[in-house]
Amino acid sequence: MNILYVSRSHAGQTNPFVIEQASCVEKYHPIKVSHYFIENGIRGYIKTIFAIPKLVKQKKIDLVHVHNGLSAFFVILSKLLLLRSMKVVATFHGSDLNEKSKRGYSLIAAKYASYSIVVSKKMSRFLAFKHSVIPCGIDVDIELIHRDTIRTRLGWGDQDFVILFSSNFSRKEKDPGFAFKVVEEFSLKSDCNVKFIELKGYTRTQLTQIMQGADALILCSVMEGSPQVIKEAIINTLPVVANDVGDVAEICEGVDNCYVVEKTIDAYVDRLGEISAKQLRIKNRQPVINNYDNKIISNYLYKIYQLVLK
Repeated sequence: MNILYVSRSHAGQTNPFVIEQASCVEKYHPIKVSHYFIENGIRGYIKTIFAIPKLVKQKKIDLVHVHNGLSAFFVILSKLLLLRSMKVVATFHGSDLNEKSKRGYSLIAAKYASYSIVVSKKMSRFLAFKHSVIPCGIDVDIELIHRDTIRTRLGWGDQDFVILFSSNFSRKEKDPGFAFKVVEEFSLKSDCNVKFIELKGYTRTQLTQIMQGADALILCSVMEGSPQVIKEAIINTLPVVANDVGDVAEICEGVDNCYVVEKTIDAYVDRLGEISAKQLRIKNRQPVINNYDNKIISNYLYKIYQLVLK
C-alpha cells in the first residue's frame, strides 16, 4: 500500500507529529509512505493542486492522507479538477474547524474526502460526514534520565521554578497574555526564582530534555484540538495546569498532578503553588501510554486506509 502524506511546511520544516505518525504507520504495517510538503503561502497551495495528481500517478499512490483543513481543501480541489479517482483521507487538527474563518474550507474538504478524521470528540459536532476521532499519537518510549543534567547545563538551581508555556508567545490562540498574568501573580506569591519559557524552536530531543528539567507546564488556550504538548509533558513526568479546552480533560483523566482548572488567574496560581511546595512530578503516565502510543494510533489509521481502499 502506497500512501502520500501531505502537510504544510515552513522553511522546510513540518510538524514533527506528522513525520512521526507516518514513520510509525510505515514501521508497523505493510505501507510505504511518501511525503509532499506544501510550501508556505498561496503559491504553495496553488502549486499543490497540480503537483499532487502528478505524484499520485508517478509513484502509483493508493491513497493521499492530508493534514489540516486548508491543505485538505486544496488537495480536494486537485481531486475534483484533475484526478477524481484519487482517494483522500483528511485529518483536521483544531483551529481548522474551531475557527469560523477556516471552517468553510474544512467542511468542503470533509464533504468530498473519502474519509475524515478529527483529533478530539468535541470537533465531531462540526462534521455530518463519515469520520472517526483519532488523536495524534506520541512516542512513549523515552528514558527519564535528563532532569538533573539539563538543569545543570542550563544553570537552573534549586531555587529556580521553571514554567513552560504550551507554545510560542506569538500565537494569540494560545492566550499568552493570560499566561504572563498567571506567572506574574505566581512570582509575587512564590519564594522561588520563577522562569517562564516558551516552547519554540526545540527539536524532539531538546523538548524531551527541557520537559524533564522544567517544573510545570501551563496551557490556557482559547481553542485546541488534541494538544500534543500535554501528552508530551505527561510522558516526561512534567506537571500540567490547563483549562478545559479541546480534549485536555480526556488526556489528563487518571493522570496524577495533571490539573484541569477554571480559567482564572487564582486557579492557575494555586495549582502552581501546590506543585512548587510539594515538588510534584507525574508518576502515573499509564493512561497516556495506553491511549496515545503511536503504535496504537497507527493501527487505527491502517484500518481506515483499508476501509477506504475497499
